[in-house]
Amino acid sequence: MMSPRLMSVLGSMVAVERMFWKLRELIDGDSSIPPDVRETLHVMLDAKLLAAKDKIMSDARAAIDATPDLPQAVRDRAYTSLDSAMKMFMSSEPRRTQHPRSEVGIASAHPKLP
Repeated sequence: MMSPRLMSVLGSMVAVERMFWKLRELIDGDSSIPPDVRETLHVMLDAKLLAAKDKIMSDARAAIDATPDLPQAVRDRAYTSLDSAMKMFMSSEPRRTQHPRSEVGIASAHPKLP
């Protein structure tokens, strides 16, 4: 069972990922963006996404540290849970393709998307 704090951290991570994927869709869907600029934008988004995830985890660790009456066993369990979440979210970065929908056979209703 997850603690409410860990669920909040994971929820924040999911919300940030969704926001970045929406930005990726906008970039990929705009045919006026040249391919080299598109790739640069994706690289920048990747770096910003990792930084945002790191910030969320740092804030969560700071919240644990800022709780003075937390027993050491609970503190250790919280850190272990955060470390597991960090590994899950940082190592499972999906690989982006130029045409993400074409790989799975999804046709877009949006005329600018492939």
